[in-house]
Amino acid sequence: MKKTLVVLSIASLFTSVVAQADTGYINVRHQYAEKTRMHADRAKFGIRLDNGVGLEGELKYKTAGDREDVAFDNTVGSGHEFTVNYQHKIDDRWTLTPSFAMESDEESTTYKMGMRLGYRITKELSIAGRYRYDVSKLDRDQVDRDVPDNAQDDQTIHRYDVYINYADQGPWAYEYQLTYFDADYIRYNGGTDDYEQNAVVKYKWDKRWAPFFEVGDIKVNSVDSDRQLRLRVGIQYNFF
Repeated sequence: MKKTLVVLSIASLFTSVVAQADTGYINVRHQYAEKTRMHADRAKFGIRLDNGVGLEGELKYKTAGDREDVAFDNTVGSGHEFTVNYQHKIDDRWTLTPSFAMESDEESTTYKMGMRLGYRITKELSIAGRYRYDVSKLDRDQVDRDVPDNAQDDQTIHRYDVYINYADQGPWAYEYQLTYFDADYIRYNGGTDDYEQNAVVKYKWDKRWAPFFEVGDIKVNSVDSDRQLRLRVGIQYNFF
C-alpha cells in the first residue's frame, strides 16, 4: 500500500510539473569515434516551465570493455546527468541562462556550474557564449595521490563554449560549437588544455520530429596530439 502511494505521489508530481511546461523534448543519439572505434548512445529528456526554469535528464550507454566497432551489443551504463537552469530574457535579443548539473558514473560525480549569454542577431542567426566550471569528485576508494598529474584525484576544468546557430524559414538548421578546456590534470598532448569542435545539421521534418547529424573534432587521448572525428546521428521529438 505504501509503495503504491509513493508511486502515485511521484506520478502526480510529474504530471503537475509537465502541465506547467512551455516546451519539452526527447533526444536520442548514437555516437562513433573514428580512431578509438568505440560506440556510445545517449537519451536526453527536457522540459522548460512557463517561469523559465528548465529541467533535463540524460542517460548514457556504451559498449562494454574495449571492443571496437561493436554497437548495440553488450551495452552497459556509462553515467547519468541531471541539469537545472533558468532562462532569463533580458530583452528581445539578449538571454542569460545560469545552470547547474550533476553527472555521475561508477568512478566519480561531477558538479557543473555554468552561465550562458545568448544574442539574437537576426531572426535566422544567433550567437552565444558560455563559461562552465566543472568539479569532479573521485570515488574515495580510487583516490591515489601518488599518481602524478592529478590523474587519480579530484579534478577541475574551466570550460569555455562559443555557439553559432543559423535557421532560416525552411526545414534546415545549423550549429557550430567551439570549446576550450583549461584543466588541472593532463588532458591532451601532455598538457592541461584541450579543445573540441562540433558541427550540427538538423532537418525539421515537421513541428515535432527533427533528425540530425553531427561531426566533431576531438582528442584521441591525453598523451599525444592525435585528433579524431566523432560522428553522431540522432532524432529529437518535441512534445509541446
